[in-house]
Amino acid sequence: MNVLIPSGYRVEVAKLRQQLDEAHLAWWKERKAQQSDFAIENIRFKHVDGWNRKAFSIQSAHDANHWIWKATRVFWVGMGGSI
Repeated sequence: MNVLIPSGYRVEVAKLRQQLDEAHLAWWKERKAQQSDFAIENIRFKHVDGWNRKAFSIQSAHDANHWIWKATRVFWVGMGGSI
């Protein structure tokens, strides 16, 4: 193996790897210092009763909870489609 990779090259690669690790750590610390603190806010939405029965609700379209979607299903199946 010494014929293919002399020992001097192994030392040089180790030094380069250490320099790369040190440079990456310095970059990471600088980047971390530049970023503003990120805080996750607890966002609460107003609860709407019957949200799944609204005409344009995806859940309402899936469950056919509104007359528009019931009529669409009847029309679609009547035309030969399958839902």
